[in-house]
Amino acid sequence: EISMKLENILDDTVLFETSSYDKSLAGQTKYERIPIYSKERGDQTYCFTIEDSYGDGLCCSQGDGSYELHIGDVLEGQPLLSGSIFNQKEVWLIEVPSSSSPTATFQPQDDDIYATVEIQFDQYPEEISMKLE
Repeated sequence: EISMKLENILDDTVLFETSSYDKSLAGQTKYERIPIYSKERGDQTYCFTIEDSYGDGLCCSQGDGSYELHIGDVLEGQPLLSGSIFNQKEVWLIEVPSSSSPTATFQPQDDDIYATVEIQFDQYPEEISMKLE
């Protein structure tokens, strides 16, 4: 169900693309190493797209899947971008400047603008309520 694509939007070069993954990978973690940058190329901008043909993302009714994209090795710190709960697709714009740290910006689809609330519950989640007006 899941496919991914990483494309350099400055020259339309597709650096990485998958059409789907084998069912045998269910519940496992897979690492894909993708060469994206050399100082000789200067500033670069990429588009990372992850799609789910079934439309239920990587979490939660079919298990707790997720994705992360790191610049460098996974062990080198926090991911540049990550996700798990989405419908058909998520798109991220990644800027890799030659003089500063890379950044990633979520690109809303279908003109949707939304807010995301992250909450880590204590032992009494039944006492919590939220309201957005």
